[in-house]
This record gives sequence, structure tokens and C-alpha cells, in this order.
Amino acid sequence: MELLALALAPGIAIMWFIYSKDRYEREPLKALVNSFFLGMLGILPAILLQLGGIKLLKLMMPANGWTYYILLAFIVVALTEELTKFIMLRTYAFPRQFFNEPFDGIIYGVMVAMGFATLENIGYVMEHGFETGILRMFLSVPAHATFGILMGYYVGLAKFTHNRQSKQLMVRGLLLAIFFHGLYDLFLFVQVDEVITQRVSSGFLFGSAVLSFLVAVRLSWQAIQMHQALSKSTFHNPDKSVR
Repeated sequence: MELLALALAPGIAIMWFIYSKDRYEREPLKALVNSFFLGMLGILPAILLQLGGIKLLKLMMPANGWTYYILLAFIVVALTEELTKFIMLRTYAFPRQFFNEPFDGIIYGVMVAMGFATLENIGYVMEHGFETGILRMFLSVPAHATFGILMGYYVGLAKFTHNRQSKQLMVRGLLLAIFFHGLYDLFLFVQVDEVITQRVSSGFLFGSAVLSFLVAVRLSWQAIQMHQALSKSTFHNPDKSVR
């Protein structure tokens, strides 16, 4: 039970923090819960795609070296996970009437991301124990939140941009989430390659993963502040589009 509580705690804390930043119109609880569980549901197709992707990748090249880990991190893992989350966000919350201010993109993006990350975290913590739970509490789960915020920021803009740029904004959000997710995973994955770690220290690689995470955190905080301002404008001027 202690391990389960440890696995659940970071996702709950992050969702509460993001929810508290929604200053102008609170979202319906049912929609938030549905988004969370849709994120959990997204684990299944992501795992199936990743298993197939890893098998294909190993048929194409040896399972070592920078090229292998770049493809593993950005295509096999980041693309499949972020695309799954994007589909859940785009098909459920985005077209609904309760998605009525730019900040809602961040709210629902984080709810989906935390559903995904929480279920993933339960698996890791139950398998690897307390130390893994503590490390993931401060890195992996918050990292998923930043990916959700960055994606949600652009999805929120797309909702209120009634022109051709709407699709471009959504693609931009998806690609940005994939980029930071892939970069973070890449520096973690290559640490198991002895040839790479003979040339680049594991400490430097881990520090690079943390640095990419911190950059994503900074961008996410800026996105939250900008969308709060946009939501304030939209809330007081509901017919105004974001250009």
C-alpha cells in the first residue's frame, strides 16, 4: 500500500496544482476524471506499438549506438506515447462545449498525461521499489506533465484559432511534446550502452536528461502564464478568437 501511495502521489499533486491554476471557469469533474482514465487507457496501444517498434528496430540494426537509441527514444517511445495522448485529448475534450477557454488545453492535456504517467508509474514502482518511486516522483512523472502542458498549450490555441493555422498549431504542440519526451528519454537510454559511456560519462548523460526536463519545465510555466492571460481575455470576451 505504501508503494501504491508513492506511485499515485505525484500525479495527484500535479493535477491539483494545474487545476488550481484554472482561475476563470472550473472544469466539470466528470470531464477531468474521464480524461484521466482515457490517459490510462492510452497505455495499451502505446505498449503494443512500442513492442512492435522495438522488434522492427532490432531487425534493422544492432541494438546499440546513438542511431539506435535516437530512433528508440524519439520514434518508438516518444512518438507512440505522445500521439496516443494527443488522440485522447483531441477526440474527447477538444470538441466538447466545456472546452471553452485556451487554458482548457493545458488542463485536459495534463489530465490525460497524468492518467498515462500514473498507470506507468504504478508498474515501475511496484516492480523496482521505493527508490525508483522517489526518483520518478521528481523527474519522470513531472516530465510527462510538462509534455502535456506544452501539447495542451497549442491545442488550446488551436481551439480558438478559426483558420488554417488550427491544424498547424495542434501539430506543433504534438511535435514539441515528442521532441522533449524523446530528448529526455535519449539521455537516459544511452546510459546502458557501455561503448557510449566509455566516451561520455553517465553523470553527464543524466545531467543532460535533467537539463532537458528543466527547460521543458520553464517553457511549461511560461505556457501556463500565457494561457491564463488568454483565458482571462476569452472569458470576458467569449466571441473573441485567439489570433
